[in-house]
Amino acid sequence: MRRLLLPLVLAATPALASSEDAWRKFREAVLKSCETAVAGRLETPAIAVDPFGSDSYGVAIARGTSTDAKAPRAIVCVYDKRRKSVETSGEFVP
Repeated sequence: MRRLLLPLVLAATPALASSEDAWRKFREAVLKSCETAVAGRLETPAIAVDPFGSDSYGVAIARGTSTDAKAPRAIVCVYDKRRKSVETSGEFVP
């Protein structure tokens, strides 16, 4: 039983490999990139950042009122960790 638990614990905690300061800086970079990317598309967006993202990407969801549709919309931001750049989805109904 103990042999099974160690791999499960290690697999469940990939965030321990980096410092909390590094993760904070990562989240800030994703947030700022997403804010910039949705500026002009959503009025006063509320942005939720996935704390760790995937191995290659950071992910955030921006929610707010669409400047075009004048209705609530969401936009997904995908941040490339290697290139430090962001791409966004189209607007969709949350």
